[in-house]
Amino acid sequence: MSTFSVACFHLTPPNKITMQTFWFFFQIMAASVRKVCPGAEINLLTNTLSLVPDGLNCDQVFRFKTDKSQKECFDRLMAERVECWQAYFSSSLFQGPTVLIDVDVLVQKNPFALFDGSFDLGLTYRDESSLHTFNGGVILVDSTRPKVIDHYFERFVETVNSYSSEYQGWYCDQMAIGEILGDPDYSSSALAVMDEERDGVRYRLWPTQQWNYSLPLDGDNQPIFKATPDPGILHFKGERKALMLRYAVEILGIEATENAEAPGGWDIVYPS
Repeated sequence: MSTFSVACFHLTPPNKITMQTFWFFFQIMAASVRKVCPGAEINLLTNTLSLVPDGLNCDQVFRFKTDKSQKECFDRLMAERVECWQAYFSSSLFQGPTVLIDVDVLVQKNPFALFDGSFDLGLTYRDESSLHTFNGGVILVDSTRPKVIDHYFERFVETVNSYSSEYQGWYCDQMAIGEILGDPDYSSSALAVMDEERDGVRYRLWPTQQWNYSLPLDGDNQPIFKATPDPGILHFKGERKALMLRYAVEILGIEATENAEAPGGWDIVYPS
């Protein structure tokens, strides 16, 4: 029987304060998944060096074996993520429709309703020519054709590892997604949902405004807080992370209580 899964890659930072903060983000993200996607598994993807706290709100922990130090892993963080993804999709945990998400997202609508068996990979694209076309914070992976998925992630890893070290820590995943698709330009797409097929892979493309949306910034480059119910997934990139808890509590109805013993230092729950 197929299992609907949300999979989130995260490595434990060496700094203890940063470590707590990011487990806090994970817990808020997981609470939004539990609320909106009842029955979906939440899987943490990490490496064999990461310290995972007891009581973390996830169903499975998938550990990617590494022979590097944690500092070396962080120096090539996005390359590590792609290699971990490849290992995960080759494992027994990949049993059904899967949504790869970043730790700093909130789920507002059920993304599993998007799976219809007619695409292999679902990506979110931007229509701004000044940014990378694709964002790797939300990727939908269908399990109907596992050999296609295996081949795609093999190529993904090869492409990422072909880049120079300056891109290994950041952007290499987004660059590779675009390169594999032929570096398309969607600046005149009118925010359409599109289907494409390339090298035997069937893609469905959603604008980030629908399934990977980030709150706007003001003239001082600071995020603007406002209820934004239309996007299915909100991505709290950069300074927006400071608004993630407020949005979860005030807009999504998630409850948060400080507790030094809990993962991330807070008890995060949603009303049943």
